[in-house]
Amino acid sequence: MDGVTFCGSCGAQLASFTPPVTPEESQQSVNYSQQQPSYGSQPNVDAFTTPLGGPANGGLVPPKNYMTESILVTVISLLCCCSPISIVLGIIAIIKANNVNAEFSKGNIFEANSNADSAKKLALWAAIVAVITVILFYIAYFVFFAAIIKEAGGLEDFFRTFS
Repeated sequence: MDGVTFCGSCGAQLASFTPPVTPEESQQSVNYSQQQPSYGSQPNVDAFTTPLGGPANGGLVPPKNYMTESILVTVISLLCCCSPISIVLGIIAIIKANNVNAEFSKGNIFEANSNADSAKKLALWAAIVAVITVILFYIAYFVFFAAIIKEAGGLEDFFRTFS
């Protein structure tokens, strides 16, 4: 049916047909010298630059560093007088988050991902410890308050002592 421009049954004009390219043909048409730099020369920056990443790391995007989360959990732990453990975990998470972009800019992709993962886990654990500490504080507060009311002889006697 090569060269047919009209449909045999309805007479409508057919669109031009281009045969699909086989994988062997597409591999032969690629010029690899433009895409990969030789090891002895300066790399071709345009071949490695993408809209998301820079040329230094082959166009890769740096991992999320979790700096905002680390700072938030540390500041909230400080303001709420939470456990020193959550404060220390938050500070270590800030340090790990700070190292993510530094390692990525050096080209240590594995180390950057490792620091990002550590910062995420430390910030999460700091938040968990802070929440547990606040819950335990309120439980202890209400138990202590209930013990004082019981010693005063009940809620009415308790309020009478202050009036």
